[in-house]
Amino acid sequence: MSESPARRAAQRYLDTINAGDLEGLLALFADDAVVLHPLGTFEGADRLREFYGTFIIPAKPEMTGSGWVADGRICAFELEALTAGRRTFALDHLTVDDTGAIIRMAIAYRTQPG
Repeated sequence: MSESPARRAAQRYLDTINAGDLEGLLALFADDAVVLHPLGTFEGADRLREFYGTFIIPAKPEMTGSGWVADGRICAFELEALTAGRRTFALDHLTVDDTGAIIRMAIAYRTQPG
């Protein structure tokens, strides 16, 4: 069985963040994509650039995904991120369009020291 488009997008999402590749990361999203995050709702290319360019890429997280559940255009996965002495555990849920671009992503997380 082949990997779903959403599962491929989720893996590319982790890979580009781990590589510190803001442009590659933004290319994964549709122009009108929405990211729902505890810091707020970020909609459209400019807001996604602001969010990922301010909060995520500069933190240089080392992310590892697990617990993948994917079916076609939807993927949910757990991830663990290490950043500067902090460990973050997250549950991410994304939806892709017919081209495989992320159109919606919801992120929930908790952080603890080391």
